[in-house]
Amino acid sequence: MEEQDFTIKYSFSSFLKDYPVGEDPTEFVNEIDFEVYLTDETGHLQEQVGKGKISQILFSLAMDCGFPLSDVMDATHSICQMSGVLFEWDEDKDFWDKIDTYFDYHPLDNYDVFFLETLEIIAKYRGIGLGEKIINNLMERFYSSCGLWVLKAFPMQHDIAIKNEKEENWSDWNRKMEYPKMELDFEKSQYQLFNYYKNRGFQNPFDMEYFIARPFDIINKSE
Repeated sequence: MEEQDFTIKYSFSSFLKDYPVGEDPTEFVNEIDFEVYLTDETGHLQEQVGKGKISQILFSLAMDCGFPLSDVMDATHSICQMSGVLFEWDEDKDFWDKIDTYFDYHPLDNYDVFFLETLEIIAKYRGIGLGEKIINNLMERFYSSCGLWVLKAFPMQHDIAIKNEKEENWSDWNRKMEYPKMELDFEKSQYQLFNYYKNRGFQNPFDMEYFIARPFDIINKSE
C-alpha cells in the first residue's frame, strides 16, 4: 500500500459554572473524543478511518482541592472498574502504592491518568500499523499532561451492544468495522490484543485487561 497521511481531530467540552471545582467527581474527568481521517496531499480531511475515547482523570487537581480520590474513581463506571484494579484501596496504604511499587518505587512525574477506553479502526485500514501510530500520537500530544497511560484490552467485536444488535440495523460505521470477520472467540481475540500491547511496551502487572505505561517509556521505545 502506498504511503498515506492521516489526521487526528480531538474534541471535548466543559460546563461553565459559578461555583469552585470540587462539587462533583465528574469535574475531575475530561472525556476526550477523537476521530482519525485519511488526509489528502493538500491537508483536507477525506474518509474517517478511526475513532476512540480517552478519559483524562485529573487526580492532581483533585489532590490539590482536597477532593477524595476514591470519589474521583467513582466518576464513571469504566473508571471505577479500572481504578479498582490499578490503585490501592486499603485505608492503611497510599492510593499510589501499587503503581509506585511496580515502577521500582519511582513516583510518577504527574499523577493525572489518561485512560484510553476505546480505539477503533475500520477494516480496510487495519494491519498497516495505523493503531500504533495513533497511540504514539496520543502520547506525544498529551505528553506533559499525564504521568500514566492506561489501555483497556477489550475486543470491541465482543461488546454486548454490538453482539445483540441485528446486522441489518447497524450504522454505516459498524458495517465498515466488519465485526463478523474479526476473531469471534473471545479468549483468542483478547490474547491478540494482549500481545499487541505487550509488543508496544505496555505491561499488565495487575490484570490481563488493563495495560499501563509511563509516556516516556513508550516514546523512547518508538524512537
